Amino acid sequence: MLTEASSTESAGSAGESHAAELERLNEEIRRVAARATRLLEVTTALSEAQSVEDVTEVVLTQGLAVVEASRGVLVLLEGDHLRLLGTRGVSPALEAQITLLGLDAEVPVVHAIRKGSMISIESAEEFRAKYVSTYENFGELADMQTYLSMPLIHAGETVGAISFHFKEAAAVGASDRTFTLLIAQAAATALHRARTYDAELDKRRHAELLAQAREDVLGVVAHDLRNPLNLIQMTAELMIDEELPLQKRREMLDIAIRAAKQMNRLIDDLLDTVRLQAGRLFLDVEEVSVQAIMKQAEETYRPLAQRRHLHFETAPLDGAMVRADPARVSQIVGNLIGNAIKFSREDGSVKLCAKSEEKQVVFQVVDDGPGIPPDSMSHLFDNFWQARKNDRRGVGLGLAIVKELVEAHGGKIWVESQVDHGSTFSFSLPSTDGSAESVTRASAQQ
Repeated sequence: MLTEASSTESAGSAGESHAAELERLNEEIRRVAARATRLLEVTTALSEAQSVEDVTEVVLTQGLAVVEASRGVLVLLEGDHLRLLGTRGVSPALEAQITLLGLDAEVPVVHAIRKGSMISIESAEEFRAKYVSTYENFGELADMQTYLSMPLIHAGETVGAISFHFKEAAAVGASDRTFTLLIAQAAATALHRARTYDAELDKRRHAELLAQAREDVLGVVAHDLRNPLNLIQMTAELMIDEELPLQKRREMLDIAIRAAKQMNRLIDDLLDTVRLQAGRLFLDVEEVSVQAIMKQAEETYRPLAQRRHLHFETAPLDGAMVRADPARVSQIVGNLIGNAIKFSREDGSVKLCAKSEEKQVVFQVVDDGPGIPPDSMSHLFDNFWQARKNDRRGVGLGLAIVKELVEAHGGKIWVESQVDHGSTFSFSLPSTDGSAESVTRASAQQ
């Protein structure tokens, strides 16, 4: 009887164990089925995502939730450079480090791109051991138990990589890896399509900007060139009169010459604006003496200042050299000095000076004129904008062009002004002992 009871108890225990195992399997099946449904939602969302930003949002929210990861990193491969698209569960300091990653970086997400297949790390200790050379900068990453990093490959082309990190090692089984790979495949396709969409969108926006620029130019041509043209026509008609006194004839001729010069200036500004909008303005960069820039400005603008009864002076910076296009620097300086002379009161002063700062030279045009109202400061460098709406001495392109030219050289421009106390326009150019990389890059982009 004892043996029979033991046998019955053993059979009952085995039955309970079998039932528990079946329940565990059923639970796993339900879990996988639920995740499969959510995976379908993710892949559907990725198929509908239009921009790279949309794809990033889907992958790092819905995708991260499906695989039940604690952290995610998504990068895009652009030629031989990486662009961080987004992260989840990463501190701002670490995200800033990730944005600096190159293709030679020894971290899982980049390693997956170079290897062309999944990188699987099963513990924090393994992470530290495999990536010891960069652990000092990316030590925060080694706080998880499992790491899966996959290249995003579409039609044989690697478009980026994704990395998911998991707190629990036991949470990542065969089904988890399968779901992760499926998300990576869908993300690769979506990124490839979205990148093309974004490029086409940029082209359309660029085309729209060019079209708007052409419309603006045509409007200016129709309106602002008409005034000097009418002056030339009027003076020419008056000069036909053979009885016109010589002195009056000379006055008419001076008016016609000034009108023609104004037309040339307007046309040059319009052409530069169109070239800048189209990205077709090139810089012929060389080493230029700051003293030569100052000397040319003084020779050109001192007579104009004297006619306006203004005191004009320069403060040269002996021995300093900048990397710049001499003709374009002359245009920048000339526009700023011309504006200062044009808007300064008689008996005022205009000064051009320069000073050396780290890897750059800062030029300043200082006047004691009426100053610029605070509500006008933010519009100074806008196309076709003028503080004085009834001023027809220009079309509001000069400062916009100056800003573009300064930035094309790798510099920056800014203004300080106080009403009734004058203005100071400052711009920087890279000095020859600084890095020329920014100038070269800016020139190439133009």
